[in-house]
Amino acid sequence: MNKHKSFAVLTALALFLSACGGSATPDAAAIATSAVQTVEARYTATAQAGAQASVPPTETSAPVPTAAATSDSTATPIITSTPQPVDSNGKPCYAASVQDLTIPDGMLISPGFQFTKTWRMLNLGNCVWDSTYALTFDSGDAMGTVLKVPLTTRVLPGQSVDISVDLTAPTTEGTYKGYWRMSTPFGGTFGVGKFDQSIYVEILVSSKPKRDTGAAITSIGLYSRLPQNGCSPANVAATYTFEATITANGPIPAVTFHWNQFPNDGSKPFEYKIKFADAGSQTVRWSWTLQHESIENITRYVSLTIDGGGDETSARVPFLFTCSK
Repeated sequence: MNKHKSFAVLTALALFLSACGGSATPDAAAIATSAVQTVEARYTATAQAGAQASVPPTETSAPVPTAAATSDSTATPIITSTPQPVDSNGKPCYAASVQDLTIPDGMLISPGFQFTKTWRMLNLGNCVWDSTYALTFDSGDAMGTVLKVPLTTRVLPGQSVDISVDLTAPTTEGTYKGYWRMSTPFGGTFGVGKFDQSIYVEILVSSKPKRDTGAAITSIGLYSRLPQNGCSPANVAATYTFEATITANGPIPAVTFHWNQFPNDGSKPFEYKIKFADAGSQTVRWSWTLQHESIENITRYVSLTIDGGGDETSARVPFLFTCSK
């Protein structure tokens, strides 16, 4: 039914009701007008609903969320470095103890003399040390240009490693002390013992022995290896020669000293004597010859001891015999 037909029907109905008469009968024109308005409203609503159903929906952009801080939401932190590993008990994986192998604390060293300080560090932690770990200068007197010595071997928990640093005594007399720590691949460093202490080398640089009279060892080290690399084809595999400096503060008729080798093959210490007509220094050398049947890849030591007097009466040098180098 269209709009015009609806209007005619309603008009006829209004006239019929008015013919029935009565004072309480509503005005026919008002009824007709109200009915027309009702039909028009329903028609309009129906038309609008149909129009909306026939028009396809348009795409709208999803609302962009805004970052609002709330009491129950926190930002995820960005990890900028690898966390340092710990064992099952929460203990850091690095812990160590140390033993001095050469250059005892306060050893007398001649000005400008080159020497090698060697420590033996024991891995007491729960992680493997490898080439990403290095002994690194921390503070004090550097005594040279070497500030970092990377490890060249893997050190498992419970194993030890000997670490050597080539140093040079300052030319000015005095006491010098340099501190070193082990650096990790995580950017930190660690020391030894319960209180994470740095290891150190301490020397007394002087051209005179500590005592008013007597003699002292002022330097010791490996002088040469023949052949320089590998082993000779003959029965003698390699010969290591060691050099030491003995300094006297005055004339001494005879300074008795002896060389020791470790491990000892049962031979007696090699004893020598030198004479000082006045204060000064003398260089002494001694050689250790190893055979092809000698055990390789174990640390050996050579020590020098002055008998009867002198403050620094003993010093030693470690070395590793192998035919592969």
